[in-house]
Amino acid sequence: MTSRICTISVLARITDHRQGLATPAVYGIEVETVTASTSDEAEVFARRITRLRSYLGAYTGAFREGDTVYLSGRLVHTQGPRGTGGFAIELTPWSATESYLASLAR
Repeated sequence: MTSRICTISVLARITDHRQGLATPAVYGIEVETVTASTSDEAEVFARRITRLRSYLGAYTGAFREGDTVYLSGRLVHTQGPRGTGGFAIELTPWSATESYLASLAR
């Protein structure tokens, strides 16, 4: 069985920045627009993406609630402490083939 890494680029609004001050930085997000994706049915996933998780120190403390950001990263499934699952966009330095980034859009 081969696993495929799905990448996604979106415009998203930061909804929670309280966990953005540590590494990994975790931000609550609401996806506004999918601009690119290697996943089929990216719009379906977009409604379920609720987090940005960054292992890149440059994004620690970088965003505040209400900011609109452009994100390009890996689509990952997350598991919460109470068994609740969802999806996140992950920015990781451990990829030699992809470049992941986040920047303020407006």
